[in-house]
Amino acid sequence: MNMVLRSFGAALVSFLMVLNVSSAMAQDKEATAKDLVDKAIALYDEVGQEKSFAVFNDKAGEYVFDEFYVIVADGEKGTFLTHAINPKLVNNPGLWDLQDVNSKFIIRDMVETGKATPDGGWSNYTWTHPQTKKLAEKKTWVKAHDSKIFMVGYYE
Repeated sequence: MNMVLRSFGAALVSFLMVLNVSSAMAQDKEATAKDLVDKAIALYDEVGQEKSFAVFNDKAGEYVFDEFYVIVADGEKGTFLTHAINPKLVNNPGLWDLQDVNSKFIIRDMVETGKATPDGGWSNYTWTHPQTKKLAEKKTWVKAHDSKIFMVGYYE
């Protein structure tokens, strides 16, 4: 019986360690998304729209790494003004009606979140993970600035 309790205890400790590591990784991703949005806004304010958008659209640049990249959208209609990963999405008016598998209007939610939370807020939706090709939850940090929405997301 004592050996069973030790085994259970060891398994529980291992599980809690994995859970703690997963939580820390999620917090790191949240912090990275928030920091990248703030960094993008600072660059936008420093060099202006044209230069900053060129930087955000550079797939090999410092604003695109791992699964993180900056998207800037119009603050009213949600039209993407930058998208380094998929430039075909820039100026695509059809994105306003884009829904996830749960019928959530993704871009509308991002614009509403940006307007409702001046200090930034999270928009969550389900999307196909580009590497696994499986549906996954995606969290996007959204912040309104200068009539635009700045966004950076990651998969959970």
